Amino acid sequence: MKKYLMYLSVALLSISLAGCATKTQLIDTENDTTARAAGLEGRDFEDAANSMIADMLEMGTLSKPNGQPYILMISRIANDTMQRIDVDELSKSIRIALMKSGKVRVTAFQEDSMVMKAGSLRQSKEFNQANVRKKGSLAAPELSLSGKITQREFKIDGDKRIEYRFSLSITELSNGLTIWEGEKKIKKIVDEDAVTW
Repeated sequence: MKKYLMYLSVALLSISLAGCATKTQLIDTENDTTARAAGLEGRDFEDAANSMIADMLEMGTLSKPNGQPYILMISRIANDTMQRIDVDELSKSIRIALMKSGKVRVTAFQEDSMVMKAGSLRQSKEFNQANVRKKGSLAAPELSLSGKITQREFKIDGDKRIEYRFSLSITELSNGLTIWEGEKKIKKIVDEDAVTW
């Protein structure tokens, strides 16, 4: 009888777990036609990044006269929306595409604390000094990428219109001049009671 109850318990547990399983399927990100969210989502970041990358490269401002790549640093991209979003998602896409273009190399001394900490290994007798970074060997940034993401909402005929604006600038650090600016607007119409945060 105990064996029977044990088998019955295992069978019931298996059935209940199978009933709780959720349906999961992969989305083809290249051909995604699923409904859009009111808030910013991955496709919006991709659209904004791709649009601005194309503009940067078409203008030719990232082509150095000597053919060498610029050293670019990612500065602050402010989130001025009602959402908690990771602005690094936008800057990362742009950074990867620009590096693949061969037009820039990105310095990570601000983002990666080990870049600066590695200099302290010069005083240690525990490390092979041939592998330790020499003084004055860090590549200084020549360009800075900065920007802002904003959100505005309007009510029109019982619906809500949401406008997101991605604004980016590239500044030459040696003289403070902006060598490129771009904007991408994403507009959505949603139900009046839709929330974006």
